[in-house]
Amino acid sequence: MSPGPAEALSAKGRQTRLAIETAARKLFAERGFHGTTLGDITSAAGKSPAVFYRYFTDKEDLLAALAQSFLRDVVEPSGLSVRMPESPDDDAFFTTVVTGYWTMFKQNIGIMIAVAQLAATQPRFAAVQNEFRRFGVDMVAASVRRAQEQGYGTDLHPEYTAAAIALLFENFTTVFVGTSGLGFEIGDEDAIATLSQIWKKTLYGH
Repeated sequence: MSPGPAEALSAKGRQTRLAIETAARKLFAERGFHGTTLGDITSAAGKSPAVFYRYFTDKEDLLAALAQSFLRDVVEPSGLSVRMPESPDDDAFFTTVVTGYWTMFKQNIGIMIAVAQLAATQPRFAAVQNEFRRFGVDMVAASVRRAQEQGYGTDLHPEYTAAAIALLFENFTTVFVGTSGLGFEIGDEDAIATLSQIWKKTLYGH
C-alpha cells in the first residue's frame, strides 16, 4: 500500500529539514556562523527561504537544533561506552577517549565554534555550551577518582582538576582543529598524543 499524502509529506519534510541542516553544518564549518547567511544555507540546500521558515524561526534557531541533536545523538551516547583506566600504564584508555573527542569535535567544528561565539552573549547558547562542558568534566572527574582508588593523585580535587583539563581540551581543540594563526600547526596524531599525555600525567605523575 502506498503512503497517504500526510505520510508522504512528512517523509519529504524530513528530507528537506535534513538538507537544510546538512548545508548549515558544512557552511558553519567553512565560513563560521556569522559569515554564513540564511541565503547561503538555503541555496546550498537547494531550497527556498520560504521553505526554511517552515522548519526554523531563524539561523540561531537552526544552530540550536543542530547543537541539541549533536548532544543527544553524538556526545551523550559516546559517554556510555567509556571504561575507566585500569592502571597507570593504561595508555590505551587516554588515547582512545582523546581520539574520540578530537574526531567528534573536528567533524562538528562548525557547531562547536558557533555555539562558543553565541554563548558569550546569549544565555540559551551558554546553557548548551555548559552541557558540552559538563559531559567532559564528569568524564575526567571519574578518571581522577579511579586513579585515586588506585593510590594516585590523592592531592587532586576531582571536579576542579576535571574542569581545568576539560577547558584546556576545549580551547586547545578549538585553536588547532582549524588554522591556529600561532605560526605552527599540530597534526591530529600529535594533538591526540599531547592531550593524552597531559591528562595521564596529571593523574599518575608519569
